[in-house]
Amino acid sequence: MEQRHSELTTALPGNPLEREVADLYARHAGELLHYAALLLHRHDGASDAVQETFLRYFAERKCGGTIEFPRAWLYRVLHNHLRDRWDRASFKYEVSAVRAAEPVDAARNPEEILCCSQAAREIAAELTGREMDCLRLRAEGLSYQEVAGLLGVRSGTVGCAIDART
Repeated sequence: MEQRHSELTTALPGNPLEREVADLYARHAGELLHYAALLLHRHDGASDAVQETFLRYFAERKCGGTIEFPRAWLYRVLHNHLRDRWDRASFKYEVSAVRAAEPVDAARNPEEILCCSQAAREIAAELTGREMDCLRLRAEGLSYQEVAGLLGVRSGTVGCAIDART
């Protein structure tokens, strides 16, 4: 994988910005795609959202913008892009053909599924929106500092939100 990554970045033209974006894409596109699919509860649309995020990164850098924490910036832009999509009425009423055709997991006991979903609802009811965002982003592998940058809070706030609930 590392060899493939170096082959991709050396095969690019001499434009440093294009190399920068290609390098970021090679390092973070997979995890961003996974994050988008989790937020959307499906895979269709996730890759388009990730591509849009990298296009916005390219445009920001091309216009001279400085991005101190690129990974956190990418997560924040992806998250905001998906929230914008959720807010549109046409997106709220979409039903994914993939989601509708998902078979029920016969390997799990229905009581176990019910208990898990009840526990998840109880936990979600106890958490504030900010705490839920902190936990979700930490579960994706972001550092406290990256989560703080993404949510626009101090890293100590992220730690307090997570430590208070664990």
